Amino acid sequence: MLLNQKMVTVHGDSLKGNYLNDDIDRDVLVFYPDKIVDGAPLLIELAGLNGTPKLHNRFSEILNSLYKKNLLGNSIIINPNFSTKYHVNQYINSPAVGNYEDFIINDLIPQISDMFHTGKVALFGKSSGGFGAYTLAVRHPDIISGFANHFGDSCFEYVYIPDMPIAFKELRNKKLNEYIKEVSLKDDLTDNDIRTLNIIGMSAFYSYNENTDLKLELPFDLETGGFNNDVWQRWLKFDPSKNVDNYISELKKLDAIYLDVGIKDEYSLFIGMNVLHKKMEKFGVNHIFEEFNGGHFGNSKRYEKSLPYLVNRLSL
Repeated sequence: MLLNQKMVTVHGDSLKGNYLNDDIDRDVLVFYPDKIVDGAPLLIELAGLNGTPKLHNRFSEILNSLYKKNLLGNSIIINPNFSTKYHVNQYINSPAVGNYEDFIINDLIPQISDMFHTGKVALFGKSSGGFGAYTLAVRHPDIISGFANHFGDSCFEYVYIPDMPIAFKELRNKKLNEYIKEVSLKDDLTDNDIRTLNIIGMSAFYSYNENTDLKLELPFDLETGGFNNDVWQRWLKFDPSKNVDNYISELKKLDAIYLDVGIKDEYSLFIGMNVLHKKMEKFGVNHIFEEFNGGHFGNSKRYEKSLPYLVNRLSL
């Protein structure tokens, strides 16, 4: 017995006129059981890096394995295309990228809910997807009932600053728009390309400025590489390890919170996730936290733990 799979299109009114001219109509891969039950949970995957939905991959294998064990109930699980020209998406609104928070809340969830008559909603994802799952849940606890944050960006000082000298060397003596155009023509991105695009993309979400080149400000000077603390302070407002204190009441409204991280995470996210866990614990926020023996990549199997938990909690 396998889950049914269907590709549908969601029209993104919220993405109209986005600065990068990325598609406003998005493919969404839907996994659903033979019997669709009104009010079943809707689980939405937020991708870590650019990825387009695929009908047969590791993710679908995991879902089908869980379904065979009756661990997904009647839930509807979707894998939307959230790709951007920066290869990253933090799932918040930005005039330098697009209104992805509005897209998820105002376009994606209502349209999928209408198609499949779903009930409570949970978000889940790894890395940037984990960050997005946490961030949208605490901002919209009236719409999002739970989330799974798998080693999402947190304690930004450990995650992003190590990439900044690399980005500086790649961007030095270049114009940002020329670099983006150059990289977009490559068939294969180098590790330095990915790290540089990561810093540009994060700047587009965390420190957008409509009066600058590409509508963003980098956290370092392009001539000297000197650190720009004013810009950095804008980034930190989005850091879950810093802002969780402001969202305790919202977190306590949620039905399900799942956190995990690998003890060998290459971006030191075991620090940020531990800080997030300890703060939730301190304030009495009910949640699950697990550390596992692994790094940042190749951890789709972690969904075998988080998804049944989300389904169970949202079905109560």
